[in-house]
Amino acid sequence: MMKSPQQELYDYVFLQSMKKGYDTYDHLPMASENVGYPFVTLENMNLVPITTKTSIGAEINLTVNVWGNQDQRLVIDTMASSLLMIASTGFKTADYRYRGRMTGSDYQIIQDTSVPDTVLNHAVVNLKFNLV
Repeated sequence: MMKSPQQELYDYVFLQSMKKGYDTYDHLPMASENVGYPFVTLENMNLVPITTKTSIGAEINLTVNVWGNQDQRLVIDTMASSLLMIASTGFKTADYRYRGRMTGSDYQIIQDTSVPDTVLNHAVVNLKFNLV
């Protein structure tokens, strides 16, 4: 069965993150999974169809999160910057071709205090691609 353009892009970015040596998950790990910092999660995606006279393309946005403890600000920034670069090139998967869009891609680093008595460094990386 052929994957959707979103799923193939998701799988591609997941694999690129793993190739960079990052512990990567498709969900925020539960406490029972005993995952150490830093780690990456791939989360929200959306696809916006773009039609022309001769074809149907799409803009696909993917949110990637990088999580680290309070001492890993530099590590988180380096990882987020590295993941942002995935949107700097074009590539082909088994069934689709994508063009990364640095314009519209970005990342920010915030301090997360949602876990009691814990300060986490959290990078939110927004990647933008065109299906061509």
